[in-house]
Amino acid sequence: MDTLTKITSLDRRWIFLLVAVAVIIPQLFPFSQPMGTTPPVESVFNYIEGLPERSSVFICLDYDPSSEAELYPMTLALFRHCNEKNLRLLSATFWPTGRGLINRAFNTMEDEYNITHGVDYANYGYQVGGSLVIIQAGEDFAAGFPRAKTLRTVDMEVTKDIKKLEDIDYFVDLAAGQTLDGWWVAYGVEWYGITLGGGCTAVSATQYYPYLNTGQINGLIGGLKGVAEYEKLVDLKYSTLSNPNRKIGQDGKTFLALGAAGMGSQSIVHILIILLVLFNNFIYFLSRRKTGGAA
Repeated sequence: MDTLTKITSLDRRWIFLLVAVAVIIPQLFPFSQPMGTTPPVESVFNYIEGLPERSSVFICLDYDPSSEAELYPMTLALFRHCNEKNLRLLSATFWPTGRGLINRAFNTMEDEYNITHGVDYANYGYQVGGSLVIIQAGEDFAAGFPRAKTLRTVDMEVTKDIKKLEDIDYFVDLAAGQTLDGWWVAYGVEWYGITLGGGCTAVSATQYYPYLNTGQINGLIGGLKGVAEYEKLVDLKYSTLSNPNRKIGQDGKTFLALGAAGMGSQSIVHILIILLVLFNNFIYFLSRRKTGGAA
């Protein structure tokens, strides 16, 4: 009973330490995992893959640093796919705290690809107005998105043939809140007939499946596993992403697959939690038995 008492009164900080170790170890000693791909993720990939060169893709980054762990790797995977396809990439955020993330993502793309702002991509940064911007851009794109940093939309080569939202070939909203269904589906899809894909945190994925079933979004990348699936599809096609146990730069041009790298930590932590739950229940029933059934 003394041993049981010590176990049940264990300082919870030891549990936090175990979780920290489970997160850190796979990052120091990465390993690959067998992983299939799912139709919602494949749908986003296949639509972008099917676009002709120099088609336009608008990716909206509607999240902040609190969701960065899941949605920033998603951003990089989509941006890289668009650049591998030589597509024109437009991006904005309706979250004020997302401005730094969108700038960092485009800085990374400029380091990895020979692309020029205003010619190959447009960084619209933070846009004030939310759904009103979407409605205005649906009537006049340059009115809704007048400037990308210091460049006017009407003067940029990357937007020269874009007059309204419907002129853009594909949209993807990476959402940590209600922007995907509340704004882009409600106005972009229903009012202006855009083709829309989605990306979200894992905890939010189930709420968007009804929109998949109705065809209002054509695909969905859900959480870190969705990112890892998308990275796998890009890697199979272009061989530009490194798996977790391959060094960057090996076999030509490769970039770190953040989703796949993060899946190692996520998997180990999930296993740890399951083991802790089982162990806790074992200790609970053992203590009941020792005390004659009294809880």
